Amino acid sequence: MIIFITGFTASGKTTIGKELADILGIPFIDLDEHIETVINDTISNYFLRKGETSFRKLEKEELAKVIKNAAENCIISLGGGTMCSEQNSEIILSHGIALYLQRPLEYFLDNLDFLMAERPLFSGLNRKDARSKLINLFHHRSQFYARSQLKTLINTSFSAKKVANWLKLLTNRSQSL
Repeated sequence: MIIFITGFTASGKTTIGKELADILGIPFIDLDEHIETVINDTISNYFLRKGETSFRKLEKEELAKVIKNAAENCIISLGGGTMCSEQNSEIILSHGIALYLQRPLEYFLDNLDFLMAERPLFSGLNRKDARSKLINLFHHRSQFYARSQLKTLINTSFSAKKVANWLKLLTNRSQSL
């Protein structure tokens, strides 16, 4: 079974996805890292050169390729916007289980400086515009993340081990997914 890790940008999808894969003993694929290998550049640079529309088209194509070539049991960490199109959402939900890593809006507002420095959707914006864009994007994307079959709040009681055990129970498998 493929487990897709989704959530807002910088919510911990890659870090938690790797932890879950290690605990469960299954392969891990980071879609953003895969795309950067394919384009031989960073996603930020690609955004600057070709724009978001071009990136989303490439992301959709690479998502389909990654799913086609993925191991039967694996974890795929998605980009923050991957699930936010009807087509991608349908592909993801029909090929596995989506796990939404949920963090409150305040977490991202508290980390706005990081987002402005590290994420292409916020680069070049002043603080006021970045804050406004963050709030709007968070609310827009939340409706897509909410389609996930599984959701977990990332807070002080969160642990990848708990989620791994939860996944084993939900998929009715005691040894491995």
